[in-house]
Amino acid sequence: MITAWSSTSLSMGKSSRPGPGFLPFGLAIILIALSIALIAKSWKKEEQSVPFWPERGWVRPVLGVGVFLLYALLLPPLGFVFTTFFFLIFWMWIIERIRWVTILPISIGVTAVLFLIFSYFLEVPLPAGFLG
Repeated sequence: MITAWSSTSLSMGKSSRPGPGFLPFGLAIILIALSIALIAKSWKKEEQSVPFWPERGWVRPVLGVGVFLLYALLLPPLGFVFTTFFFLIFWMWIIERIRWVTILPISIGVTAVLFLIFSYFLEVPLPAGFLG
């Protein structure tokens, strides 16, 4: 609610040309609606108590956070293409446990598409790393 209220101080713009306040306001409204729906759903059902972390259920989330931290640390020295490719391979192999036949094409395709989107279409300078 605070985000929706704060974004009203920014210009909303027109429907053909949205202003800087349009996106935060719209996303805040969507989040408010989804939160109300989730609260209403939880009040309707009485569920049995389920432990927050089932036995060894904490391993994958902790490993995921560690992999993201490693990705952030290795991105500048190794570059976007190399780091993203190996990040995707590691994530799908260790965390998601997908077969190699599927991992390699997905990693190559996602890395190529992200590189094209960010560098050519959005013109975002990506870290080149040792590939220069």
